[in-house]
This record gives sequence, C-alpha cells and structure tokens, in this order.
Amino acid sequence: VYASKKERLAESRRVLGYKEDGQPREFKFADTIDWGNLIKDDSIELKDATPEHVKYWENVVNSVSWFQKTVPLIEDEYKISKMKGADIIDLKRTIMLNWLSDLFPTTEDDAKERERKNAYVNKLADYLIDCFENLNK
Repeated sequence: VYASKKERLAESRRVLGYKEDGQPREFKFADTIDWGNLIKDDSIELKDATPEHVKYWENVVNSVSWFQKTVPLIEDEYKISKMKGADIIDLKRTIMLNWLSDLFPTTEDDAKERERKNAYVNKLADYLIDCFENLNK
C-alpha cells in the first residue's frame, strides 16, 4: 500500500504507538475520560455529575497513573530480588514496605478500616507477585 519502505516503517511505528523519534508514546488515561459529561456546566445541559462522581473518576485516574508509573519499578525490584534468591515472603515484604506503604492503615483509622486496608495491601502485593510470576514462566 505504501510506496516506500520508509513510509511503511513510519506507519508501523504510528500504529504501534511510537513517536517519530522511536520513543513510545505515553498513554494518558485522563485524556480518555469525557470530563464534560461528568461535570455539570450551567450553560450547557450535560449529564449531572455529583461531586462524588467527579471524585470517583479522579481516583480512577490517579490509580491508573500510579499503576503506569509504579508497577514497572516494582517489577524491576521483583526481578532483581528473585535473581538474588529471595523467596516469596521476602519479595512480598519488600514490595509492601517499599511500594505500598502509603496504603497502610494509619493511627486515625478504626479497627474495621485498619483490617480493610491491611487486607487490600496484602491482596495487591499477592496480585502483583502472581502477575510477575506468570510473566516470567
């Protein structure tokens, strides 16, 4: 379809999500959300969005951004620790302390909230390790 090899390569890079300089494009999840339909604008009758809706989607964006930036770093640490002979318990402890500590319960949390947050951190660490284990099989 393309007249030259250069055109074919350029189109292939574009389809694969690479810029002209060969660097991958950064996926910006926030740009995919139609914020206009979430926020009420008095001049235009858009979908009514409560502050809870907006807060929910802001949390989603923050979570996706965190995963995009942090999970590759966690995976690198996982691979290095695995090469050094660390077992799963050590890997989980390292991931939880180095990367998930912001999710730990605080002293202001009641007992039920502490239990919920601890369970979430444990499940997230287990999930990440499971993903890394399956990728490296």
